[in-house]
Amino acid sequence: MTRLGFPLALILGLSACAQMVQPSPQESATGSIAVQEGRVRILALSPAVSPAQLAPARRALAAAQAAANAGNYLLAERQTLLARSLLDNVEIRLKETPMEARKAALEQQITDLQSRIAATRQAINQAKAQLAKEGQ
Repeated sequence: MTRLGFPLALILGLSACAQMVQPSPQESATGSIAVQEGRVRILALSPAVSPAQLAPARRALAAAQAAANAGNYLLAERQTLLARSLLDNVEIRLKETPMEARKAALEQQITDLQSRIAATRQAINQAKAQLAKEGQ
């Protein structure tokens, strides 16, 4: 092989490899949507983030998914970018929230969960009483 032949073959081989791993527009859109949906799920776990804060991003992701399903990958990509920006804003606000506000949000969540537990226990006790009554 000549001095120019080897580098040329190497470049052509690398170019062919690069083309083989290029995702299709559909794969790219669905992958981007999935990443942002994962971010929504992660942010939803935080007690400092309300569902209302995530609603615009969820709407943008639903629009992106609908566009991808319709084959409009450019619109899907734009909607995914919108969702990404909205989620970035939520993350920024979350990082700026003082610790006291986070503590208050956690305490509120604990109170809400405790009241749910109490209501569930009451419903269980009522069901047990009803079953015992029916069993007599």
